[in-house]
Amino acid sequence: MGGGYDARSFKLIEHHMMKDNNPPPLLQRQQRARYGGLFRRKMLTNPLNINLPPSNQYHLECYELDLPEVVRTKRNLIESRLYHKRPWLKSSYVKEPTLVEVDLNNLNQTRTQLESIINNKQDGIPTVNIILFEGVMIYLNKGVPHTLLEICSDVLRKHSKLENYLCFADRLDNIPGGDEGLARLEMEGSGWELEDWLSKPGLARHMGVASLRR
Repeated sequence: MGGGYDARSFKLIEHHMMKDNNPPPLLQRQQRARYGGLFRRKMLTNPLNINLPPSNQYHLECYELDLPEVVRTKRNLIESRLYHKRPWLKSSYVKEPTLVEVDLNNLNQTRTQLESIINNKQDGIPTVNIILFEGVMIYLNKGVPHTLLEICSDVLRKHSKLENYLCFADRLDNIPGGDEGLARLEMEGSGWELEDWLSKPGLARHMGVASLRR
């Protein structure tokens, strides 16, 4: 949720493509330039310890939720800039991210969109869901970030039977500083189990990974 037009979902698609037996040469060169000789190891790091099969044995889909005006701008920039800079994305066998128009301050609308996405994917095919918040909660109304986490956990608990995760680099409610104990309480109070935690200076000061509490 949130992020610029060159968002995490596109980077995730590139990670997925790098796991293929024959990744696009242009993408390989870009990753070597970015990460040096260790680029393949870095690209294949799995911070959630999910036992993923080779990329040709599972299907990847990404959804980005953002304000309507931001979504329109993203669509224009993806076509006019991103595909020119990274043409392998245009020809990728992986579906490009689905951009969903929603105001996250509108909690009822957000729940409806999440339910639509999750229900659409629960078609008998084993599915792992990962929800990412990156620098978006800092712009939301007071109290909304906590309720959003509750909505996400509730929708997943009702409609998804497999593994579900939350990743965030944002500012959570009820944690004035970087206290891990308060972070665990905030996660538990919104339906999540904190797995990893790191605080840093800045607005989006809270970083971590959580799994859904059953």
